[in-house]
Amino acid sequence: MLVGVDLGTSSAKVLACTLEGRIVAQAAASYPLATPRPEWVEQDADTVYRASMHALAEVLAQVRLRGDDVAAIGFSSAMHGVLPVDARGEPAGPLVTWMDRRSAPVAERWRADGTADEVYRLTGAPVHPMLPSCKLRWLSENDPVKFQSAARFVSMKELLIYRWTGEWLVDWGIASATGLFDMRKRDWSDRALEFAGVERARLSQPVPPSTTRRNLREPVVHALGIERNAAIVIASSDGALANLGVGAIATGEPALTLGTSGAVRIVVEEPILDERGRTFCYCYDDLGYIVGGPTSSAGAVLNKIHELLLPEVPVDERFGRAVALAEKVEPGASGLTVLPFLSGERAPYWRAELRGAIVGLDLSHSRADIVRAAFESVIFALAAVMDVLRPRVGSFQRMRLSGGLTHAPLVRQLVADIFACEAVLADQEEASAFGAAVMAGLAIGALHNASVNDLLHPVAVHEPDPALVSRYQEIFGHYRQVVDTMLPVLDAGALGAD
Repeated sequence: MLVGVDLGTSSAKVLACTLEGRIVAQAAASYPLATPRPEWVEQDADTVYRASMHALAEVLAQVRLRGDDVAAIGFSSAMHGVLPVDARGEPAGPLVTWMDRRSAPVAERWRADGTADEVYRLTGAPVHPMLPSCKLRWLSENDPVKFQSAARFVSMKELLIYRWTGEWLVDWGIASATGLFDMRKRDWSDRALEFAGVERARLSQPVPPSTTRRNLREPVVHALGIERNAAIVIASSDGALANLGVGAIATGEPALTLGTSGAVRIVVEEPILDERGRTFCYCYDDLGYIVGGPTSSAGAVLNKIHELLLPEVPVDERFGRAVALAEKVEPGASGLTVLPFLSGERAPYWRAELRGAIVGLDLSHSRADIVRAAFESVIFALAAVMDVLRPRVGSFQRMRLSGGLTHAPLVRQLVADIFACEAVLADQEEASAFGAAVMAGLAIGALHNASVNDLLHPVAVHEPDPALVSRYQEIFGHYRQVVDTMLPVLDAGALGAD
């Protein structure tokens, strides 16, 4: 069996699969986010670790009951987290997640003085409060005692690997999402470290995603019931592994993820940067890169809109009810446009201070119109990212989907019509965890790149409707005009609210 572990933002997902890709066991364990102050979004690292271990132990127990052995375990993790640890390797504070925006003043200053441009050219990471480089600079300036007392700054996955092996290791995928890593040299960038104010001795050793260890600590062996020499593969970031997990690994075939947040990503052989720093370029595996852009305007935004418009509907039924309402409304929602920037926006604007808007609302509109416009806006947000990527990566005929929102046929068809391509949903619900298992199999030689797509079987394929493709080109064009017109207004309003 191959096992994949995904340390997500709100839960850990673990699965075990055969070498043919069939899932035989899976489990998940959730953990909370804490918001002690406005813009602060943290987690307790020990809570995340315990939840992950419980989910993993449950899957491994199911594997043992089948009489099977574990060939390798691969690890996926959410990017951009920062956890201070002490000299003993214990957490010295909370894990600051990618959602945390306290370092916005640093990001704004770097954009104004040109630092952001240099960071992007070196690292491929657009400057935004989510970046660990911004977070570390903010911490050094606003809490110097905590900053100086920390022995290291690591991610959640690094803590887990340390507790398992005794080594501080970070894969190139996670490292390249910090704003501290030279993606071409595949090592920490001295210049970027200088901007953040941190020394490389206080960071983990960057290693290729295929890095494998077989030196598990005895307490971990005992707790999980696995062999001491079981293969532990560091693997990569959740974004990179989501591409692998849905089979979007060929240049010219993008992956689209829509969950709490969203992203569109394409695997490429050489680094591709945008002259205006609107898209990221991170390491994918030992050789390749992944280019794309994340949006904050996805499931979390829809959840809030559904809460406001459907308060009488039980929480667990709201998404289904919203889909049903949206399906009754014609494309374009009778001229209504939603700007979905309720929590700021990342690609392609990278402005944490942006806020949402409903434009064109009149007495004839219903809540169903607003719901429809909101669904369309979430796909438009990713289409805006693809507009930046398309001249650099070329055209494509197919987009591979993952994430909870893509389980709705309405969303899949919107993707097909707005992107004018085939939208394919694979049979693996947890793309990043499955990708981690697959990368582990590749690292130990149990799988080969040529066979990865043989592990996947589409459960839904949506073809674009030519008439709707044409219609959505017009609607998306109007959306872009509204965004361009409203950006200065939204900026001024957000700054005034601060």
